[in-house]
Amino acid sequence: MTRAAILEAATRRFACQGYEHSGLREIAADAGVTAALVNRYFGSKEGLFAEVIEQAFNIRYLIEGDRATLAERLARVMVYGREDTIERDRIPLLLMLRSATEPQAAEMIRTSLDRNNLRQLAECLEGPDAEIRATMIIAQLTGFAIMYQMLRTRALAEAEQERLVVILARSLEIYINQ
Repeated sequence: MTRAAILEAATRRFACQGYEHSGLREIAADAGVTAALVNRYFGSKEGLFAEVIEQAFNIRYLIEGDRATLAERLARVMVYGREDTIERDRIPLLLMLRSATEPQAAEMIRTSLDRNNLRQLAECLEGPDAEIRATMIIAQLTGFAIMYQMLRTRALAEAEQERLVVILARSLEIYINQ
């Protein structure tokens, strides 16, 4: 319970303020604990951030299953979000946008992306250039998230959601089925 409260508070802080501008004392206060307890659970601010991004960037639940429906599953989550969350869908994007310019945070995000997204997705894809194709999928999903969730461009905001799923899935299938 306490560990989960700390992770939730840290996720909100890092997503809103970035790695550099989030302090352990503020995170601890948000969670209703002391900074010493945060250090006890996570070792340091770096350890806490690493755990936050490990959870935020884990897509195993999406890539497990039939490869034939992978493009649609990815597109559906991007358009509709996850059923069990509302704002959490934006967390990975916010973590990247707010922390990627900070060298230490960027390296931690890159490491997590490699381990939790790119490697797992590449294993699922198999075949030639699987790592490059996996990276292209994540890049496309990131770009879509920026345009759809953050900027809310007119064309995407006004489009029927099912149509967006179809178009995005078709585009992802190019990388999945090569």
